[in-house]
Amino acid sequence: MKKNIKKHFWHYLVYFVIFGTGLFLVLVSRDNASLQASFLMITAFLYFIWAMVHHYIHHQLHLRIVVEYILIVILGTILTLFLFGA
Repeated sequence: MKKNIKKHFWHYLVYFVIFGTGLFLVLVSRDNASLQASFLMITAFLYFIWAMVHHYIHHQLHLRIVVEYILIVILGTILTLFLFGA
């Protein structure tokens, strides 16, 4: 696992920035549910795009991977919207 993290450090850093920024924006906009939902959708979209870029760079982008990430993004977005009550 550590070898994988070292090998893909910059990719994981981008994920961290995407999720960190998304969480910060959702927490800052806690009084506005529609704004929270927008930030969650943008975060999910950026996560999906970066995942596609990552797999494309490493020649692992296949239909199965795309479908898997679409399902993960949908499930994660629904659960997070429910969690934050947006």
